[in-house]
This record gives sequence, C-alpha cells and structure tokens, in this order.
Amino acid sequence: MSAQVKGIVIEGVPATGKTTIIEHLLQTEQVLERDFMPLLVYGEDLTQRVLEAKHNQGQITKEDNLNLLNDILIPLERYREYYQQRGWQGAEQEHCYAFLLERFHLTHATYFDHLSWEELIEIDNRLAGLKTKLVLLIMNKEVMGERIVASRGSRWRSYISRFGSTVEEIVEHYYQRQQRKLELAQQSKLVNLVLDTSAKNWGELAQLVLQFWGI
Repeated sequence: MSAQVKGIVIEGVPATGKTTIIEHLLQTEQVLERDFMPLLVYGEDLTQRVLEAKHNQGQITKEDNLNLLNDILIPLERYREYYQQRGWQGAEQEHCYAFLLERFHLTHATYFDHLSWEELIEIDNRLAGLKTKLVLLIMNKEVMGERIVASRGSRWRSYISRFGSTVEEIVEHYYQRQQRKLELAQQSKLVNLVLDTSAKNWGELAQLVLQFWGI
C-alpha cells in the first residue's frame, strides 16, 4: 500500500477568514502533536500574490500562472514518489505527509481575467491525484460591506475602488466572484466542503476543517 498524502486547499474571496482559520488550525493539538508527519504550508503570497505586480503592469501571461502552480505541485508530487519508493506499509500517520495551500487554482481562475477554468483542469486533476480536498469559505452578502470594505485600511480601500465607486458596487463584484468560486468548486474533481464564515466562529470552523482534512 502506498503512503498517504493529505492535501487541502483553502479558498474564498477576501475577508472570508482564510488566514484566520489557518492560524487556528496550526495551533490545534492535532497539528502540533502529529506523529512525525511533515506538514507543508503555502500561504497566498506564494500561491498567487507573487504575480500581482506583473498583473497590475499588464505584463502577465497564462504561462506565468501555470508555471507558478506547476512549480508548487512538482515537489509535492515528487515527495509522493519518494514515499512510494520507500515502500512503507499501512496508513500510519508517520508515513504520511500533508500540505495546505491558501488560495490556488480557483483563485487563479477568478482573479485573472486572461485565464479560464478549462486551462486549469490539468492542475485540478493533479491535485485530485494527490488526494487533495477543497474548503471554500463563503459569507453572506449582508456582511460583505463591513468585512471587505469598512474593516480594512485605506490602502486596501484604494485598491478595491477599481471594482466600484460605491460600497454596493464593490460588494456586488466580490459576491459575483464568490458565486463563481462556488460554481468552480462543483466542477472540480476535489472533494469539497463549503463553510459559511459570516458568524466568525473561527475555532469551530477550524475544527470542521481539521476533521474534513483528516490529519
């Protein structure tokens, strides 16, 4: 029996609580006291935001997106090969490795207008081959104004002004992006869990993610 891989992607529009839930996850007893299982965490700076400057300058290409996603997946796939070559038997936790991706291909498909979901299906298939699960965080439209606009600083508000001249227009933009992510989650091959974070019950949500992840 080949060694297990336990991967998870945490997706959601801004202010749904991705980083907050990840912080809670990494402080849980199950994660801190896992039996020798390596855990690799890739934050959104690595999985998407490194391309933002090139995108804002109008110089980004599809190859930039695909190369970034590929550069992250290749070592994860290679580690699986190493584990399989080692020939460990059974499903003991010490013979597994886990990884967490904050934002990944769903974000690339919805943030970058030049990239379609069809061009990311291979990435989705490779994630499925790594037994990756998907958590999509959502929130009610009624709380988006406070969470996305009002609670953040002036630099962020200047950035999101490109999406509308009023709070209502900006909220509508992110709500439509959230709806698109929901559609893509259903098209993905990844087993997925949709969690509503409107109530900000971060500890409870982190436990739900942890149970779903299975590490």
